[in-house]
Amino acid sequence: MNLNKLFPRLSIRAKLGIAFVLVALVPLAGVAAITTRMTVDRLQTMTSLAMDRDVELARSEVERTLHRVEADVMFLTEAFLGRLILGDRTPPGTQATVDRFVNSAPFLFRVKAIDADGLVIYEAGTGTGAPGGSGFYYSWQAERMTPGQTLFHPVEVRGTGAGDSAQASIPAVAVLVPVHDAGGRLRGVVVGEARAATVFEGLALVAPATPGATVSLLDADGLLLYHSEHKRDWESLLAERAGETELSAQIADLAQAGLKLRTNSHLVSMVPIDLGPAGGSLTLVRAVALDALNAPVRQFLGWVGITGAVVLALVIALATLAARQLTRPIYQLQEAASRLATGGDVSDLAVDTNDELEDLARDFGEMAAVLARQRRQLEEVVSSQGQQLAQTHAELADILAHSADAIIGLDPSGRIRVWNQGAQRLFGYSPEEVLGGDAELLLPLGREHQLEREFLLRGMDEHGAVVNYQTSRRTKDGRIIPVSLTQTAVVGDDRDGRMGSSLILRDITLQVQLEEHMRRSERLATMSLLAAGLAHEINNPLAIIGNRLELLARAVARGGHEDLQQDVAVLRAHTTRLSDLTRTLLRFAGDQDETAGPVSLPAILARVQALLERTFTARNTRLEITDAQHAVVLGTPTALETVCLNLVLNAADAMPEGGTVTMGVQCDSGVARLVVTDQGTGVPEGLRERIFEPFFTTKGPQRGTGLGLALCRTIAGHHHGRIWVEPNQPSGSRFIVELPLAESVA
Repeated sequence: MNLNKLFPRLSIRAKLGIAFVLVALVPLAGVAAITTRMTVDRLQTMTSLAMDRDVELARSEVERTLHRVEADVMFLTEAFLGRLILGDRTPPGTQATVDRFVNSAPFLFRVKAIDADGLVIYEAGTGTGAPGGSGFYYSWQAERMTPGQTLFHPVEVRGTGAGDSAQASIPAVAVLVPVHDAGGRLRGVVVGEARAATVFEGLALVAPATPGATVSLLDADGLLLYHSEHKRDWESLLAERAGETELSAQIADLAQAGLKLRTNSHLVSMVPIDLGPAGGSLTLVRAVALDALNAPVRQFLGWVGITGAVVLALVIALATLAARQLTRPIYQLQEAASRLATGGDVSDLAVDTNDELEDLARDFGEMAAVLARQRRQLEEVVSSQGQQLAQTHAELADILAHSADAIIGLDPSGRIRVWNQGAQRLFGYSPEEVLGGDAELLLPLGREHQLEREFLLRGMDEHGAVVNYQTSRRTKDGRIIPVSLTQTAVVGDDRDGRMGSSLILRDITLQVQLEEHMRRSERLATMSLLAAGLAHEINNPLAIIGNRLELLARAVARGGHEDLQQDVAVLRAHTTRLSDLTRTLLRFAGDQDETAGPVSLPAILARVQALLERTFTARNTRLEITDAQHAVVLGTPTALETVCLNLVLNAADAMPEGGTVTMGVQCDSGVARLVVTDQGTGVPEGLRERIFEPFFTTKGPQRGTGLGLALCRTIAGHHHGRIWVEPNQPSGSRFIVELPLAESVA
């Protein structure tokens, strides 16, 4: 693949400059891109790992706090309050002990004992009130719990004094421990309440100082309990989703779906905080904005861009300088080549580069000196050859003009462009009458020229020429003369490069007359063979007639007439047979001209078989017709019978010991093929073309004239067909005569 063809034409200097720039900048740009991508990926990976570590620490801290609260409530339940709910006796000073324990606990701020009906029977801790308040919500939650189960539940409780303003809402995490009797029946529940601000104070410790980073705590419904930007206080337990930012809502959706992935704008890390089977779970979420994370990368890319611009300017300057130094000798050689092409002097070429270009310039100078000498010699040769060419052209023109043959040149559209004196003498037209006209004016009238045209076109397409094709043409005075036509394709001079052709036409009237004499001689030779067989056929019926006539004479002499009618019938049948044989012989030997018309090939085969059946039987040879398809061709019956007879008799001569000769007709693609096959010795490969030459025979001078197959080829050519012997036969010979079907002409 030539890369130079992909771009507009550029000078060598421009190409070298671009190459230097690409060589310098492409690796730099590639390294910068790879480094930036690796840096961003590394930074995001490290940030994600740090976030996972931070949220895991925060989760551990929150769960540790919740478990501490759970342990305190479990202790109070088992030591004091569970016994109180079950009605057992409690040690003296239990209430004071519980109050001191709650007040000294680091996370609990209130403990309640509630019976199964939701009535608070004991309350201790900060902001305690008198027993008897409502604890129905806690009792309802306890009914859903099993013995031994603990529930963590975020709630908002109201303070009733001391550290809290009256009726103020306090976000808290309630730890519920159900109390069941020995029969498994719920008797009440112990509730420990810890302030949410105390339980989740670890979240503030992991809230990052990185810009764009947030920490969130969400419940199972996706509502915020805490957010490092939007909800840092614990004045209320929850924040409505409607008041959140788009990022907060997106994080809540991810947490609710249980996903841990990277959004389009943030890195997100989430871990669940288990609140027990009945209490659901909380989700701790940490997010970092990608814009804030990538800010150092963008700053780095900015410096890379500035550095790259400076490097680009330096590279372009150095590339331009280097390209000038490298291409200057090339331009000097180009200028010298231009002067050399116009015959100028290049002896002043001076290239001083101390490298291969200097060697190239020196070799170029030597080559220029050699070319100058050769140019002078070539000019002398061209001058001499020009004179010879002019002389040759004049000689060829004289030969063309005075050739005895008609030479006609046709353009690609079939119009006459060359007309020599031979054509003028043969056809009677002057050049002025035919030049530029259609060559079809020379064709005889009738539809046979269509077959000839198709034959010539097929030969030109397959072989580029048709040689010595025997046909006929019409002269100016209307005479039809036989000619030998040779048509050869030549390259046309039109813009499309189409093919024209040249025609060489030779008058073969004398040759046709000679061939006619040859045909008659061959028919006479064939007649001599037929006469011998016919004499044998006639002798037998005549002998029978003689015998019957003698018997008839005797019967008449004796006066008996019983067998007279039967004998007369026998005499009449044999006389009719002799008449048929004689009529067939006379028709075959007839010399009158026949008019061309439709001829049935199977009928020709049947007549030949009837004519030769007795002769072949005497020679121990069978003549059979196989696969004779219906085929009608345009021609003369006598000529086609002559072809068939010659082929069949040659086949019989090839089998001196006897055998079978088969005849058949096959049709395919507008042509009919007459096939004659024998079981003889076959035709050697070197003789397959020579056997069709006149006077060539393999039978010896006493048996053959060498004109039979030559006559067959001539008759096939007159019928726009051809004849050949098929090669590579396992035994015997197979002769094929191909003729166009009459239907293809109609």
